[in-house]
Amino acid sequence: MIFVAGTMTFDPAILEEFTRDVAAMRPKVVAEKGCLHYSLLIEDHDAGLINVLEQWTGDGALLGHLRQPWVADFFSKYGPQLKGATVQVYDIAGARPLPEF
Repeated sequence: MIFVAGTMTFDPAILEEFTRDVAAMRPKVVAEKGCLHYSLLIEDHDAGLINVLEQWTGDGALLGHLRQPWVADFFSKYGPQLKGATVQVYDIAGARPLPEF
């Protein structure tokens, strides 16, 4: 299992349209084989900061996702507007419950 996590930064002026486009794309993404979780959420509107968190069954599922036409269209539209990103892939060996507190 892998996680894709980090942040992306855009001009705050485009975040309303970005959010609409993510909402339109999300049902297609979560229906993709191997997608366990998918969210691109505004963390700090004034800074244009988007929090990215995706969970996939493995690299093959992620590569399949990245090759989808709606993802290519999304990157085509927003890639040139990207001001910065910290997004990385994390390999996950397993899961466990939160510790008791």
